[in-house]
Amino acid sequence: MDWKQQLENLEHSKEWKSAIDLIVKAIKNNSEDVEGYIRMIYLLHNILLEEDYPEEEHDPMANLLRKYFEESYQKFSENPEYLFFVGKILYIAEWYFGIDDDFKPLEEKVAFKMQKKAVEKDSDNQLYEWAYLLSLNEIHKAFLLSNEILNGENKCLNWLKTKGFPGRYMIQSLEYCYENYQKTP
Repeated sequence: MDWKQQLENLEHSKEWKSAIDLIVKAIKNNSEDVEGYIRMIYLLHNILLEEDYPEEEHDPMANLLRKYFEESYQKFSENPEYLFFVGKILYIAEWYFGIDDDFKPLEEKVAFKMQKKAVEKDSDNQLYEWAYLLSLNEIHKAFLLSNEILNGENKCLNWLKTKGFPGRYMIQSLEYCYENYQKTP
């Protein structure tokens, strides 16, 4: 069983410490694997915001999230897949990443710049375009594109399904967009 399948099993059983340790090891074994960093960032972010864990583990996990973000941003700031996933994640609780964009105009926000750069680097990717449209608050266009992605040939969905929890998060975001923005003119 590869580390990604092991990780999924640990995530489903909410064995957070073992899941973190597994990704740390996977990244050590292949520090150029963008997916390892994406999964680590998503896992830590999700635990900090959505899961139950002992209070004394908060600061070490928050520090680990920031460490992996800073390290990965140095390595993968030109990688569209990284920019897409992490840019989307950054919109929620960016302070965990050491970013304070609250009062900046949209064009200056790190998450927005990442989404924009992903589209510029791979303009044919519907997922990257969809995330960018959401960033721009182009709700109707984002709805139309979410409809195409969810009800089209499934190439994007099949790809997302191979990305574990971060992929499922994106699928849920697409579904939310489709279900909630239908009536937006």
